[in-house]
Amino acid sequence: MAGQVSSGAPVPPMFARVGEVVWTGGHLPRLPDGAVPAAFSDQVKLVLEKISATLESAGSGLGRLVKVNAYLSDIDNLPEFNSIYYAFLDGHPIPPRTSVEVTRFRDASMLEIEVVAHTS
Repeated sequence: MAGQVSSGAPVPPMFARVGEVVWTGGHLPRLPDGAVPAAFSDQVKLVLEKISATLESAGSGLGRLVKVNAYLSDIDNLPEFNSIYYAFLDGHPIPPRTSVEVTRFRDASMLEIEVVAHTS
């Protein structure tokens, strides 16, 4: 699961599972080639899709979310974020969520999301 990036820095795993609990690392809206979509809506959709895939690989899923932390570069994007987020979770229980504005990301990312989920 861990690898190396070109700078030689270790790449942390995308999740840790202890018993029936899964914690994900922060998911950023980067495509496999490192590019970041320009539109905020595309970034939100990409991050949520990545989280869904990570949870599936950890033996969990969106229906088993326990807590979500969302970090936005501009809190004024929260209404748009909410619209996409709630549509993405449609049919699943809505977990508690913290949404905060952060100063900046190291690239064109406008958000980062981390979650906690269970596996049973």
